Amino acid sequence: MNRKFRRISLVVALIIASAPIASFAQEPTGPSGRSAPSSKMDEARARYARGMKIYEEGNAPAARAEFERAYALAPSYRILYNIGLCYQATNDYVEALRALERYLSEGGSEIGEERRAEVNKQIADLKPNIASVTITTNVSGATITVDDVAVAQSPLPDKILVNPGRRKISATKQGLFPATKSIVFVGSENTQVNLELTDPPRSQETPKADTDYAPYIAWAATGALAIGAGVTGFLALKADSSENDTIGRRGVTRSEIDDARSKTRTLSVTADVLTAATIVAGGVALYLSVFKSKTSSVEATARLTPAGASIVGHF
Repeated sequence: MNRKFRRISLVVALIIASAPIASFAQEPTGPSGRSAPSSKMDEARARYARGMKIYEEGNAPAARAEFERAYALAPSYRILYNIGLCYQATNDYVEALRALERYLSEGGSEIGEERRAEVNKQIADLKPNIASVTITTNVSGATITVDDVAVAQSPLPDKILVNPGRRKISATKQGLFPATKSIVFVGSENTQVNLELTDPPRSQETPKADTDYAPYIAWAATGALAIGAGVTGFLALKADSSENDTIGRRGVTRSEIDDARSKTRTLSVTADVLTAATIVAGGVALYLSVFKSKTSSVEATARLTPAGASIVGHF
């Protein structure tokens, strides 16, 4: 334990060895003005005594927790002084200042002039170690935090006190993207900080590529034409065989021969046309599947006419 800490420890030991014990004996009251129940008083005394012992052992944060719990159970302005010294021992000058100012405020006329002068001297010694920050934001109703602890809401009418060192200043509001700045503060200096909250970034969804069905349609058409050409070709061969049989029969008329030949010729031409259309459609399907670039588009239609097959469209 260093010399400064021993000196503070001695002072706080003297203070808490006398005044706070007396305050408990006087049945301290809470905000409602009622006396604290005896069970709370007993716990408050126990926590106070534990805090004093822990502080003397050099553990100011744990002692402060005990003092704060004792104050919550049985409020006494005298305990605020002990809390302030615990904060000061851990270099939390802002909270130490607040605790000592509350000590003077809540103690009021019960604090003698000499004692008040001593505490005011301590407060004056603390203030040069404390920095301040003026925070502005582009929206109202934003929660301002210092090192993730909420301290105010925008717009801020006053400066915010901060301990020296690097501090994280943030502004958050539901529906907006938070703003955060990390700043090094030094005692007795005011810093201007502007926090700009922005709309949250929109999710960038990768657009789904439109499925190009043209190759599938072309191949389906090619298959259908190929089947039609095959069936028609088979029927043409069958009709040709039937035509030969008709010509070879005895007593066949000229009209029957002409009908057989006409049927064979029609089926043959149809088979040829379907075969040509199959070749053309297959070429288009191959082009769409292999050679077509991603940026080009094609519209093509296969037309079947009595004179033959053709592809119309544009690329």
